[in-house]
Amino acid sequence: MSNGDVKGFRPLVYVVDDELLLAKLLCAMLGRAGFEARAYATGLSAIEALTQERPQAVMLDLMMPEMNGIEVLRRIREHDPDLPVLMMSAMGTIGAAVDALKLGAFDFLEKPIDQCRLEAALGASMERARLRRQVCVLQGELAERYRMVGNSVALERVRDLISRAAPTTVGVLITGETGVGKELVARAIHLQSLRAAEPFVSFNCAAIPKELLESELFGQEGGAAIGAGVAPKGKLQEADKGTLFLDEVADMCLPAQAKLLWFLEHPEVERPGSSEPVLLDVRVVAATNKNLAACVRDGSFREDLLCRLSVVTINVPALRERLEDIELLTGFFLDRFCRQYNRAVSLAPECQVVLHRHDWPGNVREFRSLVERVVVLARTNPVGPGEMSSFVGVEAPACSDGKLEVALNRWTEPSAKT
Repeated sequence: MSNGDVKGFRPLVYVVDDELLLAKLLCAMLGRAGFEARAYATGLSAIEALTQERPQAVMLDLMMPEMNGIEVLRRIREHDPDLPVLMMSAMGTIGAAVDALKLGAFDFLEKPIDQCRLEAALGASMERARLRRQVCVLQGELAERYRMVGNSVALERVRDLISRAAPTTVGVLITGETGVGKELVARAIHLQSLRAAEPFVSFNCAAIPKELLESELFGQEGGAAIGAGVAPKGKLQEADKGTLFLDEVADMCLPAQAKLLWFLEHPEVERPGSSEPVLLDVRVVAATNKNLAACVRDGSFREDLLCRLSVVTINVPALRERLEDIELLTGFFLDRFCRQYNRAVSLAPECQVVLHRHDWPGNVREFRSLVERVVVLARTNPVGPGEMSSFVGVEAPACSDGKLEVALNRWTEPSAKT
């Protein structure tokens, strides 16, 4: 099926070549393949056109007067880093091809150009561009989903530590109560590191039976797994070149702790079903809601492993320690769940007083669940303080309107957020 058979869409391709006869011939070839093509005799004219309209790809001759193809490619990259560009030349050299590829050209075609080769190269370049756009969208959605919301002093301290630790490879231990968002911090470290494009693998040490934890983490040992042709990889191998997040690390059994410490000192594991070691490049970030120093004292956690994991320690504050962030968290989760469930729910300003009166033992996780429940079950819109109190499980404000206004001002004055 040609490119023009999809709902009548004909991808636009610019052909930039000072030999107009050849450019028209290429346009005809592209037309037969289902593309819409436009010819430009100079690089400058093509660059000017790009400022007005974005094609799906550009075919660019290497040898042209005034401005050669490499310079035109450089200018295109300044304008649009992701636009697929195919270089072409009748006198192609390895050096020119290397320069073009370094600048981001997708392919280098030698003239005369074969029709099949042309279609394959354009199709592949557009598919790669489509996948890159899709990845960018997914990365944006992922970043939004795992965004740390708030501007409190306590949260800013966490962000500062993340920004300083992320570009390095040091061990980071994330501490804090259940539900404060320790995984959000781990993901932020990964996304701000040089490993951001590599895997982020999460492993909950408390969710795996102790007898299976080692094989899950390091891979199947002693040959192939029963009933399978090849033994499965462990989480460490899955995270190669990326980040492994060990949640609830205090629940890791002592034999697994010893093996993890050995890996941190000698980053290799045995290949599943083989005695050959596999070198790995994995950054390990750990988290716990327990006091690991106390675990060291009672003998349930290795002190040498704690030292390796906690070169940098980031303590995530409980929600009750950053109540000034509740207003931003409310807006963030309301927007998310209203879009998710196609609802239009808002809260009366007095609801902020109700939300500030709760201790939030479940922290941000509890708060998120509350807002989701309100969006799904609220009977009034905007939701009033009485109905909100029933959701939260605290008494509704009993003060008069004047006192309630004073209470509201307490949470909305700029001084309360600094």
